Amino acid sequence: MRRFRSSEDGIAAVEVALILPVLMTIMLGGIQIVAYINAVRKVELVVQSISQMVSQTKPPDGSTTATVNATDLHFSFDAALVLFPYLMGEAKRQGKAWSQVITINYASIRFTQTATTCTDTTDQSACYRADVVWTSTGTAQPAAGPAYRPCGTPQIAGSNTAPPLRTTLPRSLFSPAAVVVIDVVFTFRPTFGASYLPSLTIARSAYVQPRYATLVDYDTTNNDGIASKC
Repeated sequence: MRRFRSSEDGIAAVEVALILPVLMTIMLGGIQIVAYINAVRKVELVVQSISQMVSQTKPPDGSTTATVNATDLHFSFDAALVLFPYLMGEAKRQGKAWSQVITINYASIRFTQTATTCTDTTDQSACYRADVVWTSTGTAQPAAGPAYRPCGTPQIAGSNTAPPLRTTLPRSLFSPAAVVVIDVVFTFRPTFGASYLPSLTIARSAYVQPRYATLVDYDTTNNDGIASKC
């Protein structure tokens, strides 16, 4: 008993057994945090890039209205795979096509003046009505999805700092100028501990005025259902 009490053999093994689970938890948790931050940045990149693609569409000579078609929308949608390669791995993990693990919705909004009494230049929502000119329907979240902006229902003014909603626009957008709206939703699922850790929804929206036109409209020629004109 005296020799057993004074023995130091195996102390290192005991220390490793106690500390290793903590170190592994910290390491795996750090990997997940980095992956989540990268996913947020990639979603923001997708939003910015697609909104620029659509908003920079040039109108034909002599016209102030630019148009996009189904091919244009498919091209910009597929660009998300290049901008956000993580989608391939996530799609394989879920057993889905990559286009089904991210939602990208397009909409063009036209503002119509309904009154001339607004004097506040920062909030003219009481004097303009926001109508959806065309909206996408063929992406991962169709008409029932939270990012789809429906036809026939004017968008209402919401807080400039509120999260994106399918029926609202930041009130600072209400003005004579039309806007292109891109809404992207991605659900981040942890790679490690998915059974115990919650999934996190990343939602970002971009509101961009057409650069070379007064409005970006939708050409329904050869439309395959990816969008509908209101």
